[in-house]
Amino acid sequence: MQKKIYFIGIGGISMSSLAVFLSVKGEIVSGSDFEYNENLKVLDNFGIKYYIGHKKTNIENFNPDLVVINCAIKNNNEELIWAMKNQKKIIKRAEILAKISNDFKNVIAISGTHGKTTTTALISEIFINGNLKPTVHIGGVLKKNGCNFLLGEKKFFITEACEYQNSFLSLTPTVGIVINEEPDHLDFFKNFNDIDNSFKSFLKNSKIKIYQKNNYNYILENENQNKNYSAKNIILTSMGYKFDFYENDLKIFNIQTNFIGSHNINNVIIACIVAKLFKIKHDIIKKSIKNFHGVKRRFELINKIKNCLVIHDYAHHPTEIYNTINQAKLYGKVLTVFQPHTFSRTKSLLQQFINSFDKTDGLILLKTYPARETETPQSSAEYLYNEIIRNNKLFTNYYSTNLIIKKNNKKLKIKIPIYLKLYFKKNRNIRKLIPIIYLKDFFIAKEIIMQNINKYDCILILGAGDIDQLANLFKN
Repeated sequence: MQKKIYFIGIGGISMSSLAVFLSVKGEIVSGSDFEYNENLKVLDNFGIKYYIGHKKTNIENFNPDLVVINCAIKNNNEELIWAMKNQKKIIKRAEILAKISNDFKNVIAISGTHGKTTTTALISEIFINGNLKPTVHIGGVLKKNGCNFLLGEKKFFITEACEYQNSFLSLTPTVGIVINEEPDHLDFFKNFNDIDNSFKSFLKNSKIKIYQKNNYNYILENENQNKNYSAKNIILTSMGYKFDFYENDLKIFNIQTNFIGSHNINNVIIACIVAKLFKIKHDIIKKSIKNFHGVKRRFELINKIKNCLVIHDYAHHPTEIYNTINQAKLYGKVLTVFQPHTFSRTKSLLQQFINSFDKTDGLILLKTYPARETETPQSSAEYLYNEIIRNNKLFTNYYSTNLIIKKNNKKLKIKIPIYLKLYFKKNRNIRKLIPIIYLKDFFIAKEIIMQNINKYDCILILGAGDIDQLANLFKN
């Protein structure tokens, strides 16, 4: 018998893919989200009805058998209150992901602070090309099929495993992968030791474990043996990176990637380990990596305007930001546009954020995307902007006079704080510093970028929130 399943927060990247998966399997699916986003286009393609705005009448009219919620849903959500009052079964996103995974013979779960989506996509593409027909659940949109899920057969389930609120501990993977570990989600975890213990618990739940020994070096551990895998003789080429893939002290084959960013070498190593574990032919592994289609919002080329590349990336953690800017610097001068994601991350990693932009040649900070949070003192993008200027001697404000632009046929003036005007008077070497500005509006950001586009070789648009709306303004 068909179940009626209602997703509160259906527009999340993971929630939307799970909703589509269950719909394709024959369940009756609906849900709601507080505003429209690109993930909902996938639901449109599969004819899944949803509501914009969380209202009691939405869920009441649908009258579900099961309600699925994600971490962002608060106890005062009126749809959740209705579900509790009417004694509907309520489960978290992680629980339904675990239930789905239990139907598969092999579960490959990819976790880590950075690189989960790219690594999941790499492994998936190798398995697809190896004709293993995997089912894939991914935290991004695959360029190969334009979707954030892939329905395959029951032998392989490849999924991202998120550590936030220990959600990945619901899984019992055949292969559990930890790409890397860094402080993050400190609104939930107490400290780095707490994070480390969580990843250790995830690996303990896994039959086969893959984890990082150091950069470009990973351990595969199972009941019988441990193996060491690494990348050696790394060379930057016109396409990407060329390197030798080693098992212990034995060279297995050489690899050529079609993407830059040295941090991606770790993702490729893991993909090779997993593919080799399941006996995929070496030529298929190499060809899949060389022709990798990638994932949207992961160093995605949006357009080329006046010889300047416009690139969009999901980077929202200081390490990711630093690595992505470093990657873009291969093209020349870079203007970075960044929207912080959540107030808690900005506050807990403030010092790291202050230093993560050192390699850029210009910086625009946009108003924080709050996600599940409300603003607290010393946590906003504007506070980060002021702290960068105050603590990082490389930066100064974009303009020494007020900037006037037009929006909706009205003149808008961007004011500079008084202390910054004094700063300009004191500093004669102003042109050697990195210009920075804080904005609240995507339209104004676009206008400023276009006014300055001739000064840069790459416009780098970064963030995990709705900053993709700004990136989309440059598509045409």
